[in-house]
Amino acid sequence: MNLDKRDSFVLIGLTSIAIFFSVLFYLDLNRKIDIGDREVVGTIFFKNNIVQRKFEDEVIWEKLENNSPLINKDTIRSEAFSDAIIRLKDGTEINIDENSMFNLDLTGDEPNLEFSEGSLEVKKNDSNANQIKITSSGNEINVDSGNVKIEKAKDQELSLFVEKGKTTVKQNGKTVSVDQGKKAEFKSSGIEIKKIPIVLLTPASQKLFYTDPTEALVNFTWKVESGYESPILEISRSPNFQMTFFSEPINGNQTNVSLKEGTFYWRVKVKNKSGTETSETNKLFVSKLEPFLAESPNPGTVIPFVQTYPLVTISWSKLTTANSYQLLLSDSNQFQNPIKRIETSANQISLDDLKEGTYYWKVIAKSSFPDTKDRETKVYSFAIKKGNQVPAPKWQRPMPDSEISLDDIKQNQAILIWEGNAEIHSYTVLIAKDTKFNNPIVNVDTTTNYLVPNWNGLGLGTFFAKIIGKTKEGKETESSQTLSFSVIDKKKKIEVVTNAEDSKPQSNQEPKLESMSPNGAMIQMKGKTSLDFQWKVSGLVPDRYDIVLYQHLPDKKIAIYKVSTKDSFYHLKDLSILDEGSFSWDLSVYKNANLLLSRKGTFILALDQLKSLKPTDIEFISPKRLYKEKK
Repeated sequence: MNLDKRDSFVLIGLTSIAIFFSVLFYLDLNRKIDIGDREVVGTIFFKNNIVQRKFEDEVIWEKLENNSPLINKDTIRSEAFSDAIIRLKDGTEINIDENSMFNLDLTGDEPNLEFSEGSLEVKKNDSNANQIKITSSGNEINVDSGNVKIEKAKDQELSLFVEKGKTTVKQNGKTVSVDQGKKAEFKSSGIEIKKIPIVLLTPASQKLFYTDPTEALVNFTWKVESGYESPILEISRSPNFQMTFFSEPINGNQTNVSLKEGTFYWRVKVKNKSGTETSETNKLFVSKLEPFLAESPNPGTVIPFVQTYPLVTISWSKLTTANSYQLLLSDSNQFQNPIKRIETSANQISLDDLKEGTYYWKVIAKSSFPDTKDRETKVYSFAIKKGNQVPAPKWQRPMPDSEISLDDIKQNQAILIWEGNAEIHSYTVLIAKDTKFNNPIVNVDTTTNYLVPNWNGLGLGTFFAKIIGKTKEGKETESSQTLSFSVIDKKKKIEVVTNAEDSKPQSNQEPKLESMSPNGAMIQMKGKTSLDFQWKVSGLVPDRYDIVLYQHLPDKKIAIYKVSTKDSFYHLKDLSILDEGSFSWDLSVYKNANLLLSRKGTFILALDQLKSLKPTDIEFISPKRLYKEKK
């Protein structure tokens, strides 16, 4: 079929419009939503898995990060096996179970929570005189004080349990009071108020237990009103008890059950002449006792400086059971009068105002779980000492005696990287074929802490490299240690020989990180719309991965981005937080809320497309995605 000129113009125009709006839709779907000047009403802390939110004026659901700010009129929903807690500014706490959804509207003097489905526990701060109104399917619950639990499974009626305090409920204009120890069932025929015949005593809801070594022995106790008998304890992995793995009659009002790692729900059923009654549902967690240790500086480290006080980065291991940390820094190991007491949700703090002397530090991990003790690290020490010589640079990559193939060079994975120092203004990099550097092939000055040599000019063979730092005053440091490496054509393939016994599948195979990208590469970002992270883990199927991205400046290392994902890849689309230079990223692998392994990758970014930008072209977005060091 031949088209005349007019038809061709129409076809081209319609195609262009379709492409234009498709691009707009894709960009809107993948853009990062800015909080802007919206009112922050609280903070959400994760215990497990993913929780999402949707702004009032948006249609896109966005994954929330740990310690994310919550905005007035947010709609919140949780995925399967999710656990999170919301702390509102007025002190109210909302515990969210899996597969739950609600909307927060704290406008005016009457806070409102519109509940759709799932399970919530609301702990109201009694010092706040305002009620919390919870609405669901035309029903209304007004919490005056205390703790209440709300449950609404799909296609089932709403149930309310009043554990503490006083609550009023309303349906079809009729208001009824529900006192402590009673429950309300919202039926089509009206509200039915009952006394809860079983009171769950221990463990308290949201209680955390540690395995010893692979299981935790949990003591379950309850109280049954007279006239009820034959208690049956039920324990399940799901709040709807579709997967009940423990259901046994119990003689008396207590029993012990050994539980492995995971999240568990429990309840008790009793009988009387009228039939069977069921208690409220409580939740508990069983986890391994993770090690809580210092990462840097190493105990007893002496940090030298000449004129400028050094930047000291204090870091420690992350705990999945903690929602925040408190760093205590003192000039005494007794900590009577700490020099610094800093609260943070990150697992590192950078300080640049510490003078010469010996310092002692420890970290207190604030538990996310009620009735669970905070954990403390040991007491560690380091010293800051004034000297006459700026420390020599230290090599980071490549490793000594490593091999660099032409393939590595082609893929921008051949980079020389060393540790920077705030007092060093520039570096001289020397590369030669002899250890005495009589005739250096490369003699380059740079202000960065990395270099990509002209590999084609080097050719194949064994080479030696060293670095000399230079201060602003022109004073040179001592030379770094001599680094040896080889440039080869191709790396040899390593053959792995296995026997039949080794090839058998192992049920308890240790997790192993097989690949991690980017790592040791120079990434040219020109024309790219995202920074792509990929990895491969063998030995298990993790629940989630955490990524923390750090930017390395001459005098400090800053965490600039953090995200959780269930995929073995992540595309960072917000390039406005990036700049040219050196970066590193931590990958943490979790299974059943336990940290199984953690690895670090390093890379260099070249952002050619940003060189023409003016400072006014860059807009800083939501604080929840930018991590600022506390000082």
